[in-house]
Amino acid sequence: MKAVFVYSNFDFSVKNAGVTRMRYYAQSLANDNTAVYLMTCSSSAINSESLEEIFPNVFILKNNIKTQSFSGTFKFIKNLFKFSKDAAEKSVFLFYPSPLVYLEIIAMYYIKWRKKCRVFYELNEIRKYTATFQPKLSLSKPKYSIKKIVYKTVFSSLERLLKSYNGLICISTSIEEYGQKFNTSTIRIPILTNPDLKKTYSEKNYSVRNSFNIGFSGSIHPTKENLNDFFYVLTELNTLNLNFTLNLCGPIKKEHEDQLLDKKAEALGIKNRINYYGNLNEIELSTFLSQQELLVIPRGYTLQNKYGFSTKLSDYLDHSKPILVTDISDNKLFIKDGVNGFIVPPNDNESMLNKLKYIIDNYDAIKDEVCKNANDTSRNSFYYQLYGNDLRTFLFES
Repeated sequence: MKAVFVYSNFDFSVKNAGVTRMRYYAQSLANDNTAVYLMTCSSSAINSESLEEIFPNVFILKNNIKTQSFSGTFKFIKNLFKFSKDAAEKSVFLFYPSPLVYLEIIAMYYIKWRKKCRVFYELNEIRKYTATFQPKLSLSKPKYSIKKIVYKTVFSSLERLLKSYNGLICISTSIEEYGQKFNTSTIRIPILTNPDLKKTYSEKNYSVRNSFNIGFSGSIHPTKENLNDFFYVLTELNTLNLNFTLNLCGPIKKEHEDQLLDKKAEALGIKNRINYYGNLNEIELSTFLSQQELLVIPRGYTLQNKYGFSTKLSDYLDHSKPILVTDISDNKLFIKDGVNGFIVPPNDNESMLNKLKYIIDNYDAIKDEVCKNANDTSRNSFYYQLYGNDLRTFLFES
């Protein structure tokens, strides 16, 4: 029996785009001879009784007590390794990164260097660039500026560890090119979808009747997601007397909620056009996405976005709705404008406005064909079952 242990500080029992990606990983890898364990860094015991089977041969820790302390993290890694020896004859480990660094360093020391196991890295972003969508360094903000310098220094230093992994699983072409500077053993696995996903819906309503509903889900960051500019586009759309509503759901910091959804929306005269429904669970998220006419990812150009590939696109495609994205990262490799979705240049408000107006004006005539083609793209390019053999070969035989 073989086993893949995916370990992270993220909670694999919740619903978000990153967890969806790793669950699709797990389902693609798992078969009668391979088990996959999604392990959140936890102080709980790791044994057969502590695991829940969520898909055939895919397990997560249940009722886990998450830990972020150094000692708790070290204990987790020791428990994980001990369990791996009992669970399978051949095991590999896959790190799903987070902003916390204890887990990465301890796991490399203990599992890779001390125990001589095969350890891989899910390279889905360049972490030092996540600071670039925050304010610039400024003498007027010394505390923030010091934090930013420390942040970039730490994650720039951690890139040296990439060469020590047995391989890097890269989400986009630009990330793979970047990763190969440190480690030539790479495989590219794009966003993953399930075109046959069986969805459950609630009776709740997340749309406005007799309005064109534009949906956005996932982490709501004004700058990273380019929502500041997108609100200006919606303001222009409003002046054209088009009847639309922007519906949002996902986590948002209180300061961003005040800044974007209250003050900015009020100042632009579009607050009555915007509804925020909070951070939804899996059933409610499916209900939300199913009720929108159009799903958008209006990201602008940043280094983080250049080297990423928005995993929320997988949720969008799974729900068979028309999507509108910007030409960032690998979007243009898969989304053909007017065929299986819509795509505009990043940071081009005029193009975004014209595209939205076109979609709203012609929606009934184009939606069925666009959705059919999008579903075909999901099945032929992103379906998680397409990648199982390649992933198993990469992890166990490369």
